[in-house]
Amino acid sequence: MAYLEIRNLKKEYRDFTLSISLSVDEGEFLCVIGPSGSGKSTLLSIIAGLEEADGGTITLAGHDITHSRIQERGIGMVFQDFALFPSMNVSRNIEFGMKEKDKARRKEITADLLRLVGLEGYGKRSVNSLSGGEAQRVQLARAIASEPRILLLDEPLSALDAPMRKNIRNAVRAIHDSLGITMIYVTHDREEAFSISDSILLMKDGQAEARGSAEDLYRNPPSLFSAFFTGEGTALPAHLIFENMEGSVFFRPEEAAIAEEELDPSLYTMHVIFSGCEVISCEFMGTGYMLGLSYRGYPLLCQSATKPRRRTVSVMILRTCLRNLQ
Repeated sequence: MAYLEIRNLKKEYRDFTLSISLSVDEGEFLCVIGPSGSGKSTLLSIIAGLEEADGGTITLAGHDITHSRIQERGIGMVFQDFALFPSMNVSRNIEFGMKEKDKARRKEITADLLRLVGLEGYGKRSVNSLSGGEAQRVQLARAIASEPRILLLDEPLSALDAPMRKNIRNAVRAIHDSLGITMIYVTHDREEAFSISDSILLMKDGQAEARGSAEDLYRNPPSLFSAFFTGEGTALPAHLIFENMEGSVFFRPEEAAIAEEELDPSLYTMHVIFSGCEVISCEFMGTGYMLGLSYRGYPLLCQSATKPRRRTVSVMILRTCLRNLQ
């Protein structure tokens, strides 16, 4: 049995229903992604005990916690807002969850945690004097101080600017690797999820749409929704390319090669050739160009190492790179 087992979990609202099953191994770092309203935060709230499920079971470390009180679940949670006690300094905020330990042990653990989150020497500071990134690090340390069996993080970096988000997400991953704690991390940012997770759960309309590693979901998406949510790409009606095929064919921009001359399809039998593509846009990306093209009125997105000199180009793609998706 997995460390966390969620079976047939259901929560019904007037216009939304969460219905999901999933498992998480001990020590796993799972990121949950999906559009707003897909049920990500609701899932975390039910696991934490902040909301009651209408059906299903939650088992953690072999114990059924479906109806357990919040304080009995052994779960830590970090929110997107900085839920610190303004009347307490940094050390006292971290020590808050260690009431059962003696004073000397609390101080020792707090010092260790401050080093772990990169805030050594901050113990006596007022939390009101902290930057957003520092406050989030303190919240992380406080959540870990209670020695939770699992740590839930709900959009913890959404209130921070881009450079700080990157710094803190790296710190979160370092904490995970140092302590081996099981984490479930909710985010709407696919780059964030790709950079720190062991595995990813993609949610849509209250259900699990896809599950796998970042590379699996990017290279082998099971649906058009998951393909576009995990990266840029092009979808074309399958019948444009393959006779009697339904659905769409999908490819990533980097899987397309651009040529500024007409290509003879008989010389490229392993490829599909799109001739007469009009260049609509050309955006420099640092390592190359992202081209927006039009083929028979359909948009194509392709990468190119060089900027096209002509308004019309040919595009070639290996047949094995074309995915038939619904």
